[in-house]
Amino acid sequence: MITVYVKRPHELAVAVEVEGMDDLQDLVEGDYEVVADDHLEGISLLVNEDARGVEANNFPITSDGYLDWVYGACVFVKADGRSLTEEDQSRIDRFLTAKV
Repeated sequence: MITVYVKRPHELAVAVEVEGMDDLQDLVEGDYEVVADDHLEGISLLVNEDARGVEANNFPITSDGYLDWVYGACVFVKADGRSLTEEDQSRIDRFLTAKV
């Protein structure tokens, strides 16, 4: 099991324990793509691209210098596959506070 962080539109992010890929698909509500924000080194974001323009926008990201939006649920994971630490979660909270 690993700890991930889930952010849904209009809700605070929460830590969740997952066992595998099926759990991640359930949290993202479908197939997901991996994206990154230039300001969150070592953290990957799992997003459902099918939610783009259908679900509520969640928060903006900057990827390779370009502004984009995350729509629907987003799952933050450690890029190396390990559990997010409390410090990682705090970094994500600060990131989201600046964005939302």
